[in-house]
Amino acid sequence: MTDSHDESRGDADTRAALVRVAADQAGFFTTAQALDAGYASTDLGDRILDGTWRRIDRDLYRLAGHPTSDLDEYAKWCAWFGGGAVVSHQSAAELYGLGHLYPRFIHLSTVLTPPSPTTALALHRRALAPEECQRLGGIRLTTPVRTVLDLAGGGISQELLDEVVGDGVAIARFRPDELQAAVATGAADVARRIEHALAACT
Repeated sequence: MTDSHDESRGDADTRAALVRVAADQAGFFTTAQALDAGYASTDLGDRILDGTWRRIDRDLYRLAGHPTSDLDEYAKWCAWFGGGAVVSHQSAAELYGLGHLYPRFIHLSTVLTPPSPTTALALHRRALAPEECQRLGGIRLTTPVRTVLDLAGGGISQELLDEVVGDGVAIARFRPDELQAAVATGAADVARRIEHALAACT
């Protein structure tokens, strides 16, 4: 017979494991993450009914009572990819206060292959090095330098890129020499666009 103390300890360990995962994702987590933490599939509905969790979307939950923030919409969709997505491109620029791009979609970069769960996302399928990302609250996003490189290679107008770079220099998101070093071994067209933007802000 299983000792009731062992059962309680197991339940506590399962809860703690899920809380650790959710804490890095602004309180959000997926069905798969809950199962990995030790919950049974039959537990999921019970946790909704008892108010411990809130169902957010298909296979996406949030710990009840977790504080809300302006980053929740980004955090929600990053969590939907099991923490394997990074806010990037126009969305990262908006969060950094670079330019006035007014993105129509939330731009995420991910190596994962599931189709987008919503038409609100623009997915960029690629891998990023750890040093190209940083944390902001419950999300990861590309660094300001990586964000500018993405935008320079992604088709925004030169006028908008000039504004992004000018803002980045003005509010010290990066130094001109950091951008120049980042494009030194990259694509020639990206380097030319960055140099034009830097010249425009001096």
